[in-house]
Amino acid sequence: MKKVLMTASAVSHFMNFHLPYIRYMAENGAKIYTAAAGTLDIPQVFSHTDLPFRKKLFHTANIGIILKLSKLMRKEKFDIIYTNSTLAGFCGRMALKLSGCRNTLCVHICHGYLFNDGEGLRSKIYLAFEKAVRRRTDVLAVMNADDLKIAEKYSLGKKIVFLNGMGLDQKLLPECSDELIRKTRSQLGVGQDCTLFLCAAEFSPRKNQKLIIKACSLMKRENFVLAFAGEGETVEECKSFAKEQGVSDKILFLGQRNDMNLLYRSCDCLISASRYEGLPFNVMEALYCGAQVILSDVKGNRDLAPEGSLYPFDDAKALAALMDKAGSSRPRENFLDSRYLLENTLKENAVLLKMDIIA
Repeated sequence: MKKVLMTASAVSHFMNFHLPYIRYMAENGAKIYTAAAGTLDIPQVFSHTDLPFRKKLFHTANIGIILKLSKLMRKEKFDIIYTNSTLAGFCGRMALKLSGCRNTLCVHICHGYLFNDGEGLRSKIYLAFEKAVRRRTDVLAVMNADDLKIAEKYSLGKKIVFLNGMGLDQKLLPECSDELIRKTRSQLGVGQDCTLFLCAAEFSPRKNQKLIIKACSLMKRENFVLAFAGEGETVEECKSFAKEQGVSDKILFLGQRNDMNLLYRSCDCLISASRYEGLPFNVMEALYCGAQVILSDVKGNRDLAPEGSLYPFDDAKALAALMDKAGSSRPRENFLDSRYLLENTLKENAVLLKMDIIA
């Protein structure tokens, strides 16, 4: 029986992206360990370690996490280790490097580099961290064309593979009745002839919600509502900014929601103003649910964008122009390419990520 360790910054990462893969490995005889911030209790995981990763790259607490992970690796002598995301991915690979476990295969799944090639000091620092662990990255998986170019240019893994994401599970996005959609829009105060824009993302500088608010103040159309779903560090700042821009009466701050499928199917258009992405699940989900999308022209978004849906990054006027053109009625059909569905990615990804050798 192969012993597998999966690391991530938070347990929600496993639940959102990796649960089908954990089940796949368990069904094929793997003994699975996980390590991430928070508690995890799913039957396929033999043991979970709560690691309170700090999101700041240079936080001293992360040194202790690296040492704790390294100790766990020496003790258990895993056959394969899967690392995810930027910070936790670096810590996991550095821990493996320090552990001396040379027979352990390391697979890093990049859900989007938090930098662009040649874009200032910040990008150089992040790239330097990736270079520091590239010799301990046996397989590197990327999910968009821009990250593939970066990975290949700097040889950030011994073997580099391309994934069409981790796969969208259709069962989590069931169809909703027109009556339920009308009721939802009514509860939000949105008439049937009103255009409902949705932004579904954590409030952060990277997700750039203030640009969408600015665009609302520049729009010509008046019969619209913008709904933000999510929480985060910049939410209060965005609420104040909406008042400053005179559009607070057009904007709903819904907080964290557990009915995203219904919101995707009730909105007319999803907006993403992100500065960079991996392969954004919110965009895939919205497209699958039949919503239009308006996306910043950045990596990750570009891979999913329908024709005419991109606007130049940080250009509020261009975003406002696209929002003015967005329709308030749409056919409720799947706009997502089938290659991104879980039923088509699971087996292919299992091979690319070496999950087929665990049994």
